[in-house]
Amino acid sequence: MTRSVTPHCQLSRNYSVVFLVSISLFTGLFFPIYGAEKKPEVNPSASWNPVRSDQWIATDDLGRSLPTYDDVGAVRSDKYVACFYFLWLGRHGEDGPYNISEIIDKHPEAKDDPNSPYWGKMYVPHHWGESIFGYYVGEDESVLRKHAQMLGDAGIDVICFDVTNQLTYPESYRPLFKVFSEMQKAGNKVPKVAFLCPFWTPNKVVRELWREVYSQNFYPDVWFEWKGKPLILADPDYLIQTTSLNSNGCTPVKIEGKTVLAQTFSVDSPLKSIQLSSPTWNTEGCSVNFRLLDQTGKELDFRQNVPIHDNLVYSFKFEEPFASGTYTVELSKAGGDNVGWWAKPVEGEYGQVADKTLPTKGVHWISASNNGKPANCVFLMSVGAHDEELEKILNFFTFRPSQPDYFMGQTKPNQWSWLEAYPQHEFLNDKGEIEEMCVGVAQNAVDGKLSVLSNPRAYGRSFHNGEEPAPEKCDYAGRNFQEQWDRALKVDPEIIFVTGWNEWIAGRFDINAPFHAATPVSFVDQFNEEFSRDCEPMKGGHGDNYYYQLISNIRRFKGVSQPEIAKPNDIVIDGIFNDWIEVKPRFYDTISDPVHRDSRSWGANQRYINNTGRNDLVEARVSFDSKYLYFYLRTEDAIQGDFNSSNWITLLLDVDEDVKTGANGNDFIIYANPKKERFELVATVNHNGQNKVDTSVQTTPVEYKINGAELEMKVPFSVLPLNPKKPIFRFKWADGVDVLGEWSGFTTDGDCAPNDRYYYRYVAP
Repeated sequence: MTRSVTPHCQLSRNYSVVFLVSISLFTGLFFPIYGAEKKPEVNPSASWNPVRSDQWIATDDLGRSLPTYDDVGAVRSDKYVACFYFLWLGRHGEDGPYNISEIIDKHPEAKDDPNSPYWGKMYVPHHWGESIFGYYVGEDESVLRKHAQMLGDAGIDVICFDVTNQLTYPESYRPLFKVFSEMQKAGNKVPKVAFLCPFWTPNKVVRELWREVYSQNFYPDVWFEWKGKPLILADPDYLIQTTSLNSNGCTPVKIEGKTVLAQTFSVDSPLKSIQLSSPTWNTEGCSVNFRLLDQTGKELDFRQNVPIHDNLVYSFKFEEPFASGTYTVELSKAGGDNVGWWAKPVEGEYGQVADKTLPTKGVHWISASNNGKPANCVFLMSVGAHDEELEKILNFFTFRPSQPDYFMGQTKPNQWSWLEAYPQHEFLNDKGEIEEMCVGVAQNAVDGKLSVLSNPRAYGRSFHNGEEPAPEKCDYAGRNFQEQWDRALKVDPEIIFVTGWNEWIAGRFDINAPFHAATPVSFVDQFNEEFSRDCEPMKGGHGDNYYYQLISNIRRFKGVSQPEIAKPNDIVIDGIFNDWIEVKPRFYDTISDPVHRDSRSWGANQRYINNTGRNDLVEARVSFDSKYLYFYLRTEDAIQGDFNSSNWITLLLDVDEDVKTGANGNDFIIYANPKKERFELVATVNHNGQNKVDTSVQTTPVEYKINGAELEMKVPFSVLPLNPKKPIFRFKWADGVDVLGEWSGFTTDGDCAPNDRYYYRYVAP
């Protein structure tokens, strides 16, 4: 959809759509008086947003208000929040968009019919719903700018890109790095970035990111550091393998008593590491002893009582590589009832057959033994050669392997979870400290197993107390999300990983999908409004409720900065702003965020165009005396527009702090009347769901002055139901926004201060 702005009656919204016809079948200033104080005094590396967004007030459509400093206490600078973020929108072809929810609403029979003509092709991405920003694509810089602002306002410290499918999506991360860097350099606190790599085979992706991003110093100002180094969510044990540890076609050899199993091999390059995988037959508390010998039988390395988990890789790294030559690995049981070593049978001459059975460049399999006797097998093992590039990678990052399973919990030190079923496990660092836990909106799990979200028994948004309610009882209040947040807040880890922000799509499968309880038409990770896991606001449905639920819980986790005591001053409306210098507090807003959009959408025949962004609102102040309430607004550049401009500068006042009264909770607005060319205060009402000006209340002219980038105005207390000795109220500035329209307009159009659904709150001393 394209939004365009033309001069028209104030307080209204105009929409238009531009469709592109493809001709190819294959084409998818003026400084303030106190100029030295023009910029907010911000620190982009601070633990919270420099505009103090944690003090902003908001109430969602379910009547839930954000907690304040009095509710949650002071900021805890040692707490962090990560959020799963997706780069793949628009990266998988131009088919669609196919909206699953709309298809099933219109054609309910399609839910069980994989051959229905309303579905896209098999494996093609389908949307579970539509974002507030439409069917956008990953390079849409307007959306990226809003993401930087919204996630920064929420208190997200790092967004973790999903590159688990072996694709890194440079067409998406490059513009995102650029936009986030620009926002940060303008003085905003925005999330940093990290990558969540493939769980078992990260080598290709990690090396690609190293070569394209990190070794090239590509926008290092947006990299997230953890424990002193850039964070990457990958298992370093899998980076150094030269062979796969896939046990397909293998037989487990159980280690009984004091049995010693051994594998002899030769390498033609320096030996840096050994990786093994052992079956434990789902027995916990198992461990092994590991020994490395040279060809003379000399012991080079010995590790005792090494913990192992069923069929998971464990690694033995050597401080210095051993020279090329012949070596033997010995494995024996240290603890537990069931410990084994996977083996591939060998029939015939050992060396030739073994090398064909387990072909590995630079490695030759010589012999295997069981208690000193020859064994007709190759014990499964991966050999890591010395690799200069890999050495740089291993030294550069802080690695945190991700646990892919929703139920297993931690299986190695420093592991993190990204999504689990309630109650989520605690994940410890190598010092035994609780470092991380995950919180999810929903989980594609059924009967305690990995499944598909298209199964009605999956763990949807309303899942809680161990069950998914009937469809008519799904209220979209985020019960699953809240249950997980309550668990994480009780444990209080160092960092919480949230899944997720903007996944939106899932490929279509059929009942043969390799997941438990697949459905005739299967969608694994997303399905519809209930069975989906995005916090980014949607168009219609639950709107932005999950965004504000996310913010509420982040505040409970990280705390809130202490509000500044108000300090009014005598003000004269004269266009000279020296009398505002001592007024406090200063209410800041994001810099460089007015909406200017021109981007392709998902699909080849449509663009999103929105030119409602005009004035960049960056600072507000309030003062009062016995007769008047005074307001101050500063923009980044000289104020643009005039009384004939569409939806020009508007001030919204919630004087009773009740979102149920007035238009969108605003009891009064001060808007630019083009007919009289003056600012006027008018009362508003909401009548039968329609926001309107209350014509039964007389309009009040408002005295104002504009000079360059600053505006000041005063309103007599006689027309406002406020205590002139101690006024307490909420307020909000907007420009280019239809303030009597839907709440979504405060996110998608123009600029407002504060952003989105937020308000500033003024409390007189």
